[in-house]
Amino acid sequence: MAANQVLESGFISNAVVIVPPIVSIFDAAANDSDKSFVVEGNELWKLNFVHVIYVSSADVGNRIVTIQVIDEDSNVIIDFVAGAVQAAGVTVHYKFMQGLLRETSVVNGEIIAALAADTYLKAGYTLRVFDSAAIAAAADDMTV
Repeated sequence: MAANQVLESGFISNAVVIVPPIVSIFDAAANDSDKSFVVEGNELWKLNFVHVIYVSSADVGNRIVTIQVIDEDSNVIIDFVAGAVQAAGVTVHYKFMQGLLRETSVVNGEIIAALAADTYLKAGYTLRVFDSAAIAAAADDMTV
């Protein structure tokens, strides 16, 4: 996309703005509460937001939705944890976004959680979204 730009000297320049492709990655496989996404060798990801729909089974226990950024040596670089737990038998929409404060309760079936600004994942890094309490990994349904 080209745009005209007036420089301090008064000259007009044609600036080229290169916008990287914006893509979404989904995993809606059923009976799973642990999802991982690996950055391919020729990519760099900027983490803008993560939307998680978590349907908990009737298995008793409080789920803790967590996002981790893991490097190529399996070290956890940073993690983001929702501000409230999820009980059995409910559906909650988790919206992890930049520039927000972490909510501490679910309102009308959703909760907002903070992501750090300018979180980049380089090739070989993994984005893991999971129930860190691992209450019913094979019975709960998580869509990321």
